[in-house]
Order: sequence, then structure tokens, then C-alpha cells
Amino acid sequence: MSEDIPRPSAPTDDARAETSIAAAIGRAVASARADRKLSMRALAAEAGISQPFLSQIENGHTLPSMLTLYRLAGALGLSAAELMPAEVEVAPIHVLRRDDARRVPVTESANAGIGRILTAAGRRVVATEYVVGADDDMGDWFQSDGELLVYVADGRIVVTIEGQGEWELGTGDAMTYPGELRNVWRVIGPEQATILLVHSPGS
Repeated sequence: MSEDIPRPSAPTDDARAETSIAAAIGRAVASARADRKLSMRALAAEAGISQPFLSQIENGHTLPSMLTLYRLAGALGLSAAELMPAEVEVAPIHVLRRDDARRVPVTESANAGIGRILTAAGRRVVATEYVVGADDDMGDWFQSDGELLVYVADGRIVVTIEGQGEWELGTGDAMTYPGELRNVWRVIGPEQATILLVHSPGS
């Protein structure tokens, strides 16, 4: 009597794409670290992550969250866009369909908010859409180079900028500020909020 032996399913297109992106980011981080003659321990400490976790990222075994990606970029003196894989040839006009946007968790926690990166790889400006609830983990203080624009397409959030104050934003409101200011935002109210975050790197 024969038995059906379960076979591992073939990786999906999304899984293959995620693996490819993780490998490209890992190579970029490792190369930038080597160029700056930084040890893995030094870079991990500067970015606020563990050395084993950095090793997983550099080896392409883990796709870093958006928060970790920005922390690594800051520690390396780069923009997050410079660590993301670029297309071989960036077309002057690029259309990204709704289902094709890359989905990346904001943090490494199980209840992390999920962002959809709306700009094509290789572009300097990075636009990310978030559809998040009050209980989703959006991380702690965020900091980057360049300028940030937060636009609330739906819902309500509070943006806190360290040492500057708090601002409540509702549907249709927008706020722009230097990325070097430590900032954090949270959703308020029982409903989800849809937020567009645009990061324009410094020159």
C-alpha cells in the first residue's frame, strides 16, 4: 500500500521576490560597512540591533523591517533608498499597480504595521502607504536624513516630534518636517487610518 508523501510546495512569486530583495539589501549593507571599515559589532551597536540579527540581514536570510532599514542607513551615512535594490535600468515613467507594491513590516514584532512601498526601486524619493490600527506596532522614535511628508488619506493620527510638540492630523491633513528630528506617530480612535509617508533623501 503506497502512501502519498507530502512534498514542499514551490516558492511563490512573492516569496522569491522577498528573498531576492533581502539578498540585495544584505549585499548593500555588507558592502557599505566594508567601505567604511566598520566591524559588524560596531554597525550593529550604532543601528541599535544585535550582531546576530545584522549577520542574518547581511547574509540575505532576513528582510529587515522599514525601521531597521532606516536605522542601518543612518548608521552608514546613507539614505534608505540607497540600500534598496535598484532596477537594472530605471524607466523615466513607471506605473505600479495596486497588487505589485512591496509589502514590508514596520518593525520585527508579530503585530507590526505593514507598509506598501509605492515607488519603484532606484528612485530617490520613497513613498510608503500604511493602513494601520491603533494596536499595530509602528515602532518607537524614527529618524532619517532629508525631509518627511506625512499625509492622512483617512482617519486620525498624532505626530510627536521630540522637543517640539504634538500635532493631531485628520483626513486630508499633511505635515512636512526635517527627517533629522526624532519623530513618532500613532493612530487615535477605534478605526484604522490610511497614511502616506514620503521620504525625500538629503543631497
